[in-house]
Order: sequence, then C-alpha cells, then structure tokens
Amino acid sequence: MLGILVHIILLLQGIPPLPNTSGTVTGVLTTDAGRPAVGVRVAVMEQPVSLADVTVAAALVSIGETDDAGRFRLENVPTGRYYISAGRVEMPTFFPGTLEIAAGRIITVAAGATVADVNFRLKDVSDRGVETINAVLRIPLRIQMNEARLPIFSDVGKVRLRLTHLPDGKRTDYSIDEPSVTLPIAAGEYEVGVDNLPNDVTLNELRFGSTNLRNARLKVSLADLPDPDAGELVTLTDTQTGIIIQRRLQGPAASSTSGVSYGSITSKSELTLSISANSVRDTPAYGVSGVKVSGKVFPGQEEAYISGKPGRLYADGTFEFRNVTPGRHIVFTLGRSATSRQLSALINVGNVDVDNLQLQDTITLPLDVMSPAANQAGLQVEGSNASLHTMKGHVVSEATRLPVAGIVTMLGFNRSITYSLPADGEFEIPDLLPGSYGLKIETFDRATLTRTIVVGDKDVELSLVVPSVPQNEK
Repeated sequence: MLGILVHIILLLQGIPPLPNTSGTVTGVLTTDAGRPAVGVRVAVMEQPVSLADVTVAAALVSIGETDDAGRFRLENVPTGRYYISAGRVEMPTFFPGTLEIAAGRIITVAAGATVADVNFRLKDVSDRGVETINAVLRIPLRIQMNEARLPIFSDVGKVRLRLTHLPDGKRTDYSIDEPSVTLPIAAGEYEVGVDNLPNDVTLNELRFGSTNLRNARLKVSLADLPDPDAGELVTLTDTQTGIIIQRRLQGPAASSTSGVSYGSITSKSELTLSISANSVRDTPAYGVSGVKVSGKVFPGQEEAYISGKPGRLYADGTFEFRNVTPGRHIVFTLGRSATSRQLSALINVGNVDVDNLQLQDTITLPLDVMSPAANQAGLQVEGSNASLHTMKGHVVSEATRLPVAGIVTMLGFNRSITYSLPADGEFEIPDLLPGSYGLKIETFDRATLTRTIVVGDKDVELSLVVPSVPQNEK
C-alpha cells in the first residue's frame, strides 16, 4: 500500500513511476450501437472500501481519453488490482460493460506489463452525448358505467383503486375518479383491486389493456409504452422509476455536463373499470326510515356528511343522503386536505325530500360537527336554510382593564382560522354554524386566553379578560 501511495504522489508531482513499478492498460471503447466512442474519459480506479464509493476522484490513479477510433491507452499505472471505468463520473460504465460496480471485472496490472484488449461498450447513460430521462409511467384510467353514477364516497368509506406492488407489498391508493394512475416502479408487478364500493354497485370488469386483472397481475411491457421517436431508446428496468428514455443530443447540447433528468410518459394501454347498479339498495344506519337530501357541489370534494353520518358522494359532484330523520342537520363536504375548501349548509328536515340543496363555503366547521344533531324539527319551515350566526368579542387586559391588541384564532374541525385583534380589542367572526369552537387570544405582550365557545340559535357576544403575564415571563 505504501508503494501505491508513493506512485500517486509521483503522479501528482508530474514524475512518472519507475518502469519496473508500473504498467499499461489499453483497449477500445465503443457505443451501445457498436460505433467508436470518441473523446470519452476512461480511468483506472482503485477498489473502493465501499462499493457505494465509486465517484471519488482520489480513487482514480490514471485517466485518459479515447481517440477517433475509440482506442485508449492508460500508462504509469501502479501495480495492483483495479476497475476500469468510462464516461460520466456520476454514472460510469465499468469494464466489461456494466453500470453496476459489483458486476465489474477487476484487472491485475503487473510491473512493466501491458494489459491489452480491455474492450467494452459504453452504456448510453454514461455518454455525455446522450440525454437520459428517468420516466414515471402514467396509465389512463377509464370508467365504464352501466346506468350508474360513479360513487367516490359512501358509508363504507372512500372508493379507492388499490395497487399493491409485489413482492414488497407496498400499497398505493388512487381516487376512483382520477384521470390516470402513476406506477411507482413501471417494471414491477401489481395486484389491482377496488376498495369500498357500496353494495348497490357492482364491479363487472377490471383490466389493463387485454389483461383481466380480476385473475391476473398488472405487468407493463414495452408493447404498452408509446412508440419511441426516431433515435430514441426506451427500456424497462427494475431501478428507480422503471423506465429509461435515451436520445442522442445534437449540436452544443451534446457536450452538456448535466446529469440524468426526470419526466413522465403515458402508456398506450388503459386501465379500465366497468361498473353497474344492482337491485340491492344501500341503507345507511340512520336507525329509522326518513327522507332524501340531495344536491351538487363542485369537483374536488371527497367526503359528504349529514350531522356526522356519511352519505353518498359521486364523481359528478352530486351528493345524496337517504333515510334522514326530521330535525335540524348540518350537511357538509370535505376536500382532500385541511387546506381544501369546506362546504356546508344548516337545514331543517321534515317529511319532504330536500332536493338541489346548495352548500356554501365555510370558514371552519364546529369541533363537534361529527356528533349526531339534536332533533329540533319545527324551528323553521322544513327544507329551508337555517340561520348562521356571528361571534363578537371585546378583549381587555386583566391588569389595566384597557383593550389589548394581538391575534384571535378560531379552532374548528380539521382547520384553524386566524384573525387580527386590533388596538380597540374588538373582533367579529361571521357565518358560524351551531356547535362548539375553540377560541384562543394571544396579545402582543405574550398573554394568552383560551376558551371553548358554544354557538346556539343566536349571535354570540363575548367580554373577555386576558390574564396578566407574570413579570419573570416578560
């Protein structure tokens, strides 16, 4: 090892090692297409301590470049055992033509000897003249419905297309109304199924291209991918995204030093689901029979509830609740995340169906919105929208009894809303549904007050006193 270090020092100083302590490596490098690989870096690389450590410049003991015929000659190589690498530092090809260092062949260099015929092909991914794209695969999702609306949510949960990657068992779920699904690894095999279809909807067919996924696995082949453009090479691989697209660059771009980029392609084969309505009628567990409440919202909502009980939400934005009992109810829908729009309506239900119910944007829902509603039939004309209410507050300091400024936070179901508390200590929060909310007051001198506020059948007016901050906490 000491001898190798001496030779490296001599190389760095521009003094070649003595002839009896070094050797030479020669060979020919060609492209994947079999043509001479011109002007490509070729290097002699020490065996790294770790196979993951393949891009450290200090591990290279001799570097050269191929000529117009793809030939290379690496001289003054200290005696020892080495890998030969070519192309990109960040993604080299190892002799005898592999991207995996573990599959590379080690050569032995003897003093005064030449190791000849180290001939191998440069992988396109290692060639700076080739653009390489790691592409994820998007598969179009097509739904065929036979006299049925497509449910995306019901009393059994969100309807999801389930893809389970084999053999690691990693599961990916997609909403049934997505325009496409993205395979985490395109070259993998997947079990495909549909979860939470309500019992009055039947899945008749599930297929990818011509493959029946009810009794087979989803497996992508090159025939499922788009036809490559002229000069392109598309391959399936078990690494990264599963698809590599390579195309040779022209002009100044061919000398670019940029690395591998990422993109996506869409498969020619579709993932097709065929569903239909059946004679079984879904009956949510509302306890007793009642009326129907229905309406429509804009796309993007994923769940629908009435007084905390799930209903039916369809891909076309329509919703429906069956067997709704008389009384006052909060109808609301939820989006994909806490930042999605929340829609709601407060209605009184009698013995007549409520059709075309319009839901409105809601700043936040009550903390107890999932709790069953109290039976308050007859408060207003049945089917009409009940009133929303306003919360007003006046905030003063316990020490001075003077108004204070700061921040007001309204804590609701799945969302908090923050308002400014001006110097006069007055705040107003409109359009609140009945129910419980958390209220937090924070003043600029770090005093804090928290309360639980219940909104009932009228506006709420609050007189709040913020406790003083202890002197040692200021």
